[in-house]
Amino acid sequence: MKPHDRYTYPELGSVFDRMDLLIVPSIWYETFGYVVLEALSHGVPVLMSGRVGARDILAHGAGIVIEDITVEKLYDVLRRITYRQLADMNRIILEEQEILTVQDMARIIEEICYDQRKT
Repeated sequence: MKPHDRYTYPELGSVFDRMDLLIVPSIWYETFGYVVLEALSHGVPVLMSGRVGARDILAHGAGIVIEDITVEKLYDVLRRITYRQLADMNRIILEEQEILTVQDMARIIEEICYDQRKT
């Protein structure tokens, strides 16, 4: 496992090209967070806690969500994960993961939450 330092936007592609798995083990509730979307848009599987808002966009099989995350649960998942599983997750991302733009997401939120014609 190699933690990555900060990177700049122009480095984004090369950072994710060298990454097998993005880990977002937040113990606090997080809003959406773009780093998950960035990883998925580069075909990188994501392991995240159930408190990360981006879990709602993760295609089934494109990553791993650990509910009520603990150090022990995270360790157990990382210890058991295989290259074959990572390759399968990558394939699912490429074939099934929908990557929405911010504009698309805003439109969907507006339609679902604020469209008064539906009430």
